[in-house]
Amino acid sequence: MIRSALLVVDMQEDFCPPHGALAVPGGRDIASLINKLLAMPFALKIATRDWHPTNHVSFDTSNRPPNNKAFESSTTISNPQNASQSINIPIWPIHCIQGTPGAEIIPEINISAIDKILDKGRDNRVEMFSAFADTFGNKSEAASFDLTAHLNENGICRVFVVGLAGDYCVRCTAYDAKKEGFDVYVVEEAVQSIDDGENGWGATKRQFEEMGIRLPKLREEVKEDVKNETNKDGSGKGQMTAWKGMKISKEYEKKGGDYENEAGSKNEPTKGAPESKSEEEKKEETKASDDKKEEKAEKPKANSGKKATGKKADTKAKAPKKEKKAPTEGTRKSTRISGKRSAPEEEEKEEKTPAKKAKTAKK
Repeated sequence: MIRSALLVVDMQEDFCPPHGALAVPGGRDIASLINKLLAMPFALKIATRDWHPTNHVSFDTSNRPPNNKAFESSTTISNPQNASQSINIPIWPIHCIQGTPGAEIIPEINISAIDKILDKGRDNRVEMFSAFADTFGNKSEAASFDLTAHLNENGICRVFVVGLAGDYCVRCTAYDAKKEGFDVYVVEEAVQSIDDGENGWGATKRQFEEMGIRLPKLREEVKEDVKNETNKDGSGKGQMTAWKGMKISKEYEKKGGDYENEAGSKNEPTKGAPESKSEEEKKEETKASDDKKEEKAEKPKANSGKKATGKKADTKAKAPKKEKKAPTEGTRKSTRISGKRSAPEEEEKEEKTPAKKAKTAKK
């Protein structure tokens, strides 16, 4: 049985305009789409939060000048579990401090639909963009629980990722989910990035393709896939085995369903807007079918004796009378040989008999 999880990444006040310390452009705008995903029957729905101590190594206030300029400077950090490993990370303004309003999930998100919240980045010594591990790949107390283990315990094999920011925490969470063996889908319509250009989100999408991480469209590919995962009795017989609407890869043409966006999303057609192509095609097909029925009704009754190709006829209905065929020369000969006469010959005989009787009367 296929079971899917939805990961809502870092939809926090400090990452959203207008007052966020590290606001991602348009960050608050995707909340309605995320809520629509949260309304779908995912087996598990998890939200993540950056949950930093005040002295986190990535903060500008934690670094000395001149290498302490947010968005411009970087600093080198070492792996707490292996001192021989080091990595450069960007410097950020102070954000998402544990227990502060800036670290809270924005009120526009339907928090009641979320099953569990994972806090990450709790270790001041390391950066942690991913919900699965820190930048060195360590699973430690930097996260409030082991996400991989939790997903496995719940039988999850497929993960959908949305949230902020596409070119950092969403990207790293999707990467690590793939490395952990999950099928990964990033719903692009429900993601915003710090850099939405070719070097930011553009480069991230190219890397997704290389890794086999897919970018389905909300209105085309996500809804039916999740909706029919199991029957009400939990048997799993109703699960969608497929994405026949998937356009990204032929491998997935056998797996799924086409569906429209729910009312209220930013992709919803406006009232009075022309119908979608698929609806028009359906109407054309219905019209063509009705025209064919009318043509059949207007055909001469002579065709009514033809063999039906549809449903079996009612057994009580009388069989149509067969048309009489004029006998051929060959039939006449065979009749004479057998001594039996055909129906037409009998009629001929009856016509000639009165004439013979009339001749006899004259004599």
